[in-house]
Formats: sequence, structure tokens, C-alpha cells
Amino acid sequence: MTEIEKTEGEIKVLQAKLELLKEMEKHRSPAEEAFIEVYGYYPEVCERSVWVPFQKGYNASKEDCKVEEPKPMNDVIDRLLEKYKSQKLWNMMRNELGYSIDCCDEIVDLVERWLPKEQSAEGSQNAFVIDATEGFNHCLCKMKEMLR
Repeated sequence: MTEIEKTEGEIKVLQAKLELLKEMEKHRSPAEEAFIEVYGYYPEVCERSVWVPFQKGYNASKEDCKVEEPKPMNDVIDRLLEKYKSQKLWNMMRNELGYSIDCCDEIVDLVERWLPKEQSAEGSQNAFVIDATEGFNHCLCKMKEMLR
């Protein structure tokens, strides 16, 4: 490879780098786009006192303003309730298995005692723990409703 070919190759590499840098300069982050929308221009280096707080506020607003999705457990419980709405455990044992009324009561009482106790998230600051505990207790309540 001659010196000319080597130099031409280096020039091509540098041109590719230059094009990439130009493309990167055109790209704006969502915070930058919001700044341009509010102020009408892209912040200059000398305007760090405006840009930095704006960027921090923009990023914080995206973290704090999350819309809570409906809890998937509610959908599961609703589907199960719809499917087994009339099929209480007591009725199923009496009608399908032919157990006596006394026997059904004893079995349902036993199942009620067997189910776990409700949980408490008292004192917790963690939103996930609070939501999970509420979901668990809600599910437990629905299961107890389906017994009789």
C-alpha cells in the first residue's frame, strides 16, 4: 500500500467520523427538545445556569409522574369470579359430591382456618410492599367470599 492510498483511507475514516459527529450534533434528547419548545432555542454553553436546572426538573418530572397501571391481580380475580361466580365451595361439595350439610360446614370451616392470615404493611414506606400487601389481602378476602 502506497503512502497516497494510506492517506486516502485515513481521509475516508475521518470523513465517516465527521458525518457521525454531525448526526450526533443534530440529535436532541427529550429534555433538549422540551427546552427548545419552552425557550425557543437550544441552550448555549454560557447558559448552564438555565439549562442544568431545567434538565434536572425535566428528568425528575418524568420519574415522579408515572401513571399507575391497573393492578393485573384485579383482572385475574375478576376473571376467576366471573368463571366461578355461582360455584361456592360449599355448593360444589353439596351438589357435586353429595356431602351432607354438616360435612360441608366442617370442610369450609377447615379451609377458612387453613387460609393464611391477612398481612399488614403498617410502617412501610415502600409503595411496592404496600400494593403487594393490599393485593394479597384483597385476594384472600375474595377467596373467603367464594367459600360460602
